[in-house]
Amino acid sequence: MSRDEVYKNWNPSPFNTGLVFSTSAAVCGVLPKKILYAASDLLMDWYQGRKPETLASVRRNITGLFPSYSRKKLQELAEGTFTSYGRGVVDYLRSSIDPPIVVPTKGDLSHLKPDENGARILVTAHMGNWEIGGAYIGELIGPHWIVDFPERSGEVESFRRGKREKTGNMTMSAGGGLASLFRMRKALESGTNLIFLVDRAVGRDSVEVLLRGRPTRFLKSPALLSALSGAPLVPVAITRRGDGSYAARAGSPVYTGSDDDAGKTMQKAADFFGEIMESYPDQWYNFFEYWREEP
Repeated sequence: MSRDEVYKNWNPSPFNTGLVFSTSAAVCGVLPKKILYAASDLLMDWYQGRKPETLASVRRNITGLFPSYSRKKLQELAEGTFTSYGRGVVDYLRSSIDPPIVVPTKGDLSHLKPDENGARILVTAHMGNWEIGGAYIGELIGPHWIVDFPERSGEVESFRRGKREKTGNMTMSAGGGLASLFRMRKALESGTNLIFLVDRAVGRDSVEVLLRGRPTRFLKSPALLSALSGAPLVPVAITRRGDGSYAARAGSPVYTGSDDDAGKTMQKAADFFGEIMESYPDQWYNFFEYWREEP
């Protein structure tokens, strides 16, 4: 599956280029964090003014999660989403020289560790900071495969993979069909955990779930892989707290009995993420029209 096929429904950001990432990483390596946060806040404010349609999309996405919120609160959360995202990027780019503090706050993180029954299939969403989360999980349980869709920019893809490899974590592209599933199963059988971003689905690799009561589609392959391998699926989230540290949460393991149970398995993951969103409504990062219909 090509990058264009994967992202045809996801608006690419003009900042998502190799030049921007490499330049930003260099700047983040020399300037104090407070200055970087201030610069990021200004940049995000400027971007919202330049791209009001993107801000409106984020506001509608949040409305789908919290339809009872006032227009004022929804607008504040939409603007706050850009601020949270920008500061999270700063944390990510500085992580090699200034690792963020990650604190287990909810759930039993021992669920993430392989045991005598084998490895785990971890699933997360485009919320909080999944890159910092991947590095933290790698320190906690050892290196793992991060399964995601490739970036539209090959340079950005290389940047992200290189940064992950420095922490011992490997990247595998999703969307490879049966060949990918069997490759993933082999990794699980060797005792290596897999982690997926599941809240964006394309093509046939999707199953309907309710996210805070709103129909959407998550990836189906993690649940199918669970049924195929017998490995449990464990939802996890790493969210940014007000003091700049991160909260690590893990849900209970879910076992998928058969392919027919895929929807039930992914619904439990959606329920977990919906609960996290209650506390962090400005950290769900989909800068495009996520819902099929406007609420």
